[in-house]
Amino acid sequence: MKRFYNLAGILSLSEEEKELINRQAQEGDPVACFKQAKIHLYLHECDDYASSAHELFQKASDGGVADADAAIAIMMFKGEIEPYDLTAAARLLEKAINNGSELGISFQMRNLLHGRYGYKQNVDLVKQTLEQLLSQGEDPYWCAFMGDVLMAENRVIESEQWYAKAVAGGDNSVYGDLAIARGMDENWNFRDYQAYNDTLMEGNDARDPMCMYYFVLDKIYAYDDIDPDDTDSRDEFRGLIIEGLELNVEDCHPMSMELLGDIYREGKIDIPADPVKAWEYYVQGSGFMHASCFEKMYDMLLTNEIQLGQMSNEEAMDLCMINGARLHNARLLVATVEAYKHGRLTRFAREIEMFHIPAYDAIPDDEPLDDECDEPDDDGRFDAWA
Repeated sequence: MKRFYNLAGILSLSEEEKELINRQAQEGDPVACFKQAKIHLYLHECDDYASSAHELFQKASDGGVADADAAIAIMMFKGEIEPYDLTAAARLLEKAINNGSELGISFQMRNLLHGRYGYKQNVDLVKQTLEQLLSQGEDPYWCAFMGDVLMAENRVIESEQWYAKAVAGGDNSVYGDLAIARGMDENWNFRDYQAYNDTLMEGNDARDPMCMYYFVLDKIYAYDDIDPDDTDSRDEFRGLIIEGLELNVEDCHPMSMELLGDIYREGKIDIPADPVKAWEYYVQGSGFMHASCFEKMYDMLLTNEIQLGQMSNEEAMDLCMINGARLHNARLLVATVEAYKHGRLTRFAREIEMFHIPAYDAIPDDEPLDDECDEPDDDGRFDAWA
């Protein structure tokens, strides 16, 4: 089941495997319903992917799949299921955990690790739980989680052994993290670029989209160092950057959608600025509940970089704000509450007063609002570049 917890696992499925899962789901098999729902959420292979996934998760839940309750709870936490209700989501998550859902345990521990979705940060409890889980056997998924905890504490070098165990056990989703652990020091400076690059190449072959993303970042950083008169090299790098990101977009990687949006919005790497293209990529990323895309769409509307035909900019800003608040983007949370105080967003009054205003009141006065840990995957894995 853990193969279906992240994008890399879904991408590793063959067409034959996907066809079998789809056929079994249509026949009502509860486990297949769960798997098909995760495929819908990650790959958006049907128009109404969120409601289709919810329906399939419910069928799986009715068939006794505890992970399905956890998956529904996660959708509720993110605001993908209306009405938005964190209390009901927490109850359902607790039910899933009590029934043995490892997806539920993982999500709850992410919340405790990062102090999000109403959970108070408790890293010690996360470590204790992980030690108990790992004492039952070094499951690759929990090995990767231990690496994430160490990475979150900037214990980069120590995390390497855990990511290596996860990869050796078949978890292809952590090659990007393993590359960082092998190649960087505790100050996030390269200590072994060759090991970093070699691991990225292995991960790219294994369909971990973060590896291509890191390759592209390296090329963007190197682009500015190329002699402006060396147009051939600049053209080559530019082509590799765009090609790599577009491949990742085809693989439904929201961070790559955001980065392409940035390139076209800001006119990076000598590409003419194109706000329409930038907007389209941000919209695509927002469909995967990527909070940074909602924030950048909000900024484009706020500064009149884009004019929409189907709705007013103010209406679109309202949707960006409320979705960003649901995803715990601090800046959009503040914007949501301030707009509500000035008479906007009244149709979301219940959730704003119950959940967003308390979260707003809890923000420390000295907390920066542009330093979010934006986690696109529904298992919320920590990303070292965040």
